[in-house]
Amino acid sequence: MFVLNSIFNQSKQIILKTPIKDNLWKKRTFKPFIYQTISKNISVKSNNGEKEGVSRTCNKDKLDAITDGNKELEHKLKVIMLETEVLRQEGAHVPPIETITPEMWKHLLDAPSRSARAKYLTFLFKVLKKKESRLEKKMEMRKAREENTDRKPLESLPIEEHALNYGLQRNNIFLRFTEQTINHFYNYQLIKAMQFGQKLVIDCGYDENMTKRENLNTAKQLMLSFADNRIHKDPFDIHFLNMKKNTELHNMLVKYIPTLYEREFPLNVQEKSYLDLFPKDKLVYLTPHCHKDMIEFDHEAIYIIGGIVDKNNNEPISLAKAKREGLNMRKFPLDRYLQWGSGSGKSLTINQCVSILLDMKTSGDWNEALKHVPRRKIVDNNNNNNIYLRRNRFTR
Repeated sequence: MFVLNSIFNQSKQIILKTPIKDNLWKKRTFKPFIYQTISKNISVKSNNGEKEGVSRTCNKDKLDAITDGNKELEHKLKVIMLETEVLRQEGAHVPPIETITPEMWKHLLDAPSRSARAKYLTFLFKVLKKKESRLEKKMEMRKAREENTDRKPLESLPIEEHALNYGLQRNNIFLRFTEQTINHFYNYQLIKAMQFGQKLVIDCGYDENMTKRENLNTAKQLMLSFADNRIHKDPFDIHFLNMKKNTELHNMLVKYIPTLYEREFPLNVQEKSYLDLFPKDKLVYLTPHCHKDMIEFDHEAIYIIGGIVDKNNNEPISLAKAKREGLNMRKFPLDRYLQWGSGSGKSLTINQCVSILLDMKTSGDWNEALKHVPRRKIVDNNNNNNIYLRRNRFTR
């Protein structure tokens, strides 16, 4: 810390000696020059003669793991580390350098500007504080449980409380369902669906058509799709296909579901295509750019959902892929049953599509299934306060 302060003060003195107005020191335009001046002295000698610097928290192996041995990236990384430490000394909401992981440093290296790095560091700071708050609450709850063991004896309690609190540690006669037991039950449901249930494919072959942020959103939606399917009373046998390893989408999904490749985990994840695993005549690709509506749910079909988030690019990529592969195509009859609000897009997330198919599978009622469409997208013109029951003008 002493080394950083001395470097910063030396750089400040260099700039103050230049014939510039004093108030310009505080302007943002001179800060890049400060970092350029400081970056020349990233490694300096301390009073003991040992080299110190901003890279004190990252040894050579860690730096190589982040930059892949690229000298320019390594230099840029050290400057960003120094920039982070200076921001922290200035009182900005920045996490300590030792808490920043290599993946976070890579994200900072890819940031296009200093303001983008500052926003990301603020986000990391808030996440760190939330973790500390959860840990503090956990310790308080543990302390409260320990204090409860020293409560009054049961004989001194009123009869109403005595009837509900009895036995060792005030346990009761009702069986307690642990989280592990519930997980075993849901996993059993999925294993049964793998044997006898209907197949559902999510095409994960669009990672190259998405940005890093869109890949992150796709991975999160895949996780939510698995969770929604898992707790349903009649789940699908979901297959994540065309999932290439070591891609951004794959790595983020593994981060969300660490047990993805464990032997007992009830989910099919493969790099193979659905054309190699299932009969082509049973495959139905669901794409919003198709002109044919899905009128009824086919229990013999294998539906395919495109695993893509296209916020910036609304090109019919999934439609072109389905045509190229010669597959049957359908789309949800959204316009038949819903009245969309002005300015609201008709795009649905992957997990919303999975939830709609789950309800259509069990009920066969579009009015019931389309309740998973967000309410903010729908115009409420029904006096019965049911925004989904719209008279079908196509069936008059």
